[in-house]
Amino acid sequence: MEKEQRHQGRTLTEGAEASAPMNDATANSQGVPETLPITLDQYDILVQRGTFADAQGQVELVRGRIVRMNPQGPEHAAPIDFLAEWSIESVRRRFTVRIQMPLRFPDQASCPEPDIAWVTRGRYSRRHPGPDEIHLVIEVSHTSGPFDRTEKAELYAAGGVPEYWQVDLPSRTVTAYRDPRDGVYRDVRRHEPEQTIHPVCLPDESLLIGGLFGG
Repeated sequence: MEKEQRHQGRTLTEGAEASAPMNDATANSQGVPETLPITLDQYDILVQRGTFADAQGQVELVRGRIVRMNPQGPEHAAPIDFLAEWSIESVRRRFTVRIQMPLRFPDQASCPEPDIAWVTRGRYSRRHPGPDEIHLVIEVSHTSGPFDRTEKAELYAAGGVPEYWQVDLPSRTVTAYRDPRDGVYRDVRRHEPEQTIHPVCLPDESLLIGGLFGG
């Protein structure tokens, strides 16, 4: 997922509940501005009111901060298409495959929209899937590798997501994060193009890493 900038200040909170504190810069005792986090409920209000309807790129809430992702170029979109097709073929209705759809992490004040997520099968028409229903998350990184390897990995580990794959386009590798304990992934392995990766939740399925980076 491509990170471009974090939205802060009152321009995004116009029309939200007046009693709810939104992102705003205030000075601390040293005179250094500090940012007040936005809550998940406040973010829901902004989404429902269409605050981000004209934003270019995806908008996500990550640990109380609103983050806008860059629009995708073809080199970013093609691996997502590949992963979407592979996921649907692999799960064979055993999970629901969500493509750039929200997930909800109440304890982390977050609502990310990963490129691919395998969640417990169901129709999520009244709510987004929560941590206990998420089995695999995949993020495709073009310029946002550092963000996806740190903040996104920390978020998914804290939420107890059992497996997170970070697809790094510049290095043509996939890093698999597994075994979340105490908010940290204890098993982190990098896979090269000639290697194959197997999802923990469906170990009989496999993905050849090099297939992601075809012409």
